[in-house]
Amino acid sequence: MNIEQLLRAAEYLDRREREAEHGYASSLPMPEEYDSRKTKTSPPSKKSLGTRTTHNELEKLRRAQLRQYLENLKDMVPVGSDSSRHTTLGLLTKAKAYIKVC
Repeated sequence: MNIEQLLRAAEYLDRREREAEHGYASSLPMPEEYDSRKTKTSPPSKKSLGTRTTHNELEKLRRAQLRQYLENLKDMVPVGSDSSRHTTLGLLTKAKAYIKVC
């Protein structure tokens, strides 16, 4: 993962936060007759359970790798002593500011 990807991620998170503040990301509730959760479905097959387990494991690995990238970024960017725990958005914002200064 390079700095450009991290900057794009920071901008995406920033945009998403602004949209959520203004309610752009919200959707209208659907009437009950269109609610797909109310329809009866067959129980999941063994194949779909295996696929879901594989997906869950891959997602767990992706999140672990992303955490590691963020830890590496935290070591490279001076984050200050505001608090011992930083949010992802805060860290990416500080990294973006740090890159602009350099």
